[in-house]
Amino acid sequence: MKRPQPAQLLGHLGFAAIAGLAAVTALYLALLAKLVFVDAPGRMCGIDSCPRGTGTPALLAPLCAAAAWLLWRRLRSRGYGRAPVPARVLAVCVALAALWPGWLGYDAARGPQLDLSGWQAPVHPAATPVGVWKTGSATVVRAREDGLVAYDGEGRKGWRLPAPERTPLCALSRTTPSGIGLAMYGESPGSCGSQVIAVDLADGRALWTRDAGRALAAGAGPTAVVADRDVWGLDLRTGHAQWRVPVPADCTVKAVDGSGERALYVEECGDLARITAVDARTGTRAWQSALPTASRLREVRVLSATPPALRVTETAESGMDAVLLLDDAGRVRGSVPASGPDGDLLSEPSPVVSGGLLVTPVKQGEAGGVSAYSLTDGRRVWHAGTGDEEIRGLAPTRRGEVGVVTSDRWWTYLSRRGLADGRRRAEPTVLRDLPLGRNFAFYPGPPGSYVFVNLDRDGALPPTFDIDPVSGW
Repeated sequence: MKRPQPAQLLGHLGFAAIAGLAAVTALYLALLAKLVFVDAPGRMCGIDSCPRGTGTPALLAPLCAAAAWLLWRRLRSRGYGRAPVPARVLAVCVALAALWPGWLGYDAARGPQLDLSGWQAPVHPAATPVGVWKTGSATVVRAREDGLVAYDGEGRKGWRLPAPERTPLCALSRTTPSGIGLAMYGESPGSCGSQVIAVDLADGRALWTRDAGRALAAGAGPTAVVADRDVWGLDLRTGHAQWRVPVPADCTVKAVDGSGERALYVEECGDLARITAVDARTGTRAWQSALPTASRLREVRVLSATPPALRVTETAESGMDAVLLLDDAGRVRGSVPASGPDGDLLSEPSPVVSGGLLVTPVKQGEAGGVSAYSLTDGRRVWHAGTGDEEIRGLAPTRRGEVGVVTSDRWWTYLSRRGLADGRRRAEPTVLRDLPLGRNFAFYPGPPGSYVFVNLDRDGALPPTFDIDPVSGW
């Protein structure tokens, strides 16, 4: 067999290189068409609406095509003619091999993306969502006025607990100690809590029911703290009364909460308000402290029971609107004003308490952002601006991180920020074409995946769906 000359070998290698460049060109043209005509909003790619990563195929496709054409002209000018069969086989192998680094380059340019992996069909008829519980497993329990429905880690519907007839569900306890949640029912918002039911979140059984006039309820360790006319401590599993703390006739309980062995309740007595901490097992008072208010309360919400953190809003225009921070003895040790030089605190999405920090969405002029405040003294630990992107959701994700969902005009992103410094741990992940309502909750699932729960009344949206990393195009 005649051995090819060096010039012929160079020609064969050049022919293989042309095949590799042509394969990458074809790949990038196909990806570019998909990005522009499929992924882009309105199926057209504008100046500010092109999907992330569009620039890579748009730039490299013509460069690879030009390089292939110039190399082919170079070979023809040197008299390289028809390629023999071995050179063609080599060219096909090089073309196939070139697709892999070409794909890796595109995948790195477009960054991480998450897409639907499973969802529940919309529930009809539509009913007003109330909230959601997340159990220790992958199960979420979605509450609507007409009852509770559990969904497992793959989005399949599990147990269901309908609301009593003509008594819609209206509120949920913030915590679910020992896997037991407290659901409050009432015929109208003014009578919410006329019935309190303890629910075993493992199977949806109603463990006990308590009728009341207008009750607030919270779980604290082994105790259900229920406040109607007085504050009661009930066994969380059986509902048997363990202790009772009388409330003065001129006072009304405005909020209850608890964590571990400590239960908290806030009373309003005329224009004065106070917070009391009791032992969750015995009802013994640990401390009582007056809140620095001067008028009646418009709203009080417990953000954290340990350490105590309250969002307090007075009715008077000049009254307090701030997050109050207390120590273990009930002394006010700091506050975060709802409006100040650091920006305005937003009520929605709900703030996250984690790692000794209150992480909350804020608005600074026209720009949005996320700020973290110390639960010890109220100082701002860090701020992360989001520019024109709207803060849509906050949730603890991995250990030492908080997940932030933001949206701009065209796209929705999920960022992971470190609790210590607020810095992004990775490039923001694009959430692709998700059926996401205005109000929702989300939780981390298996590594890299998340569970979203829609809380909009719109019955056209799936109540829950799962998203996983995109592995294809």
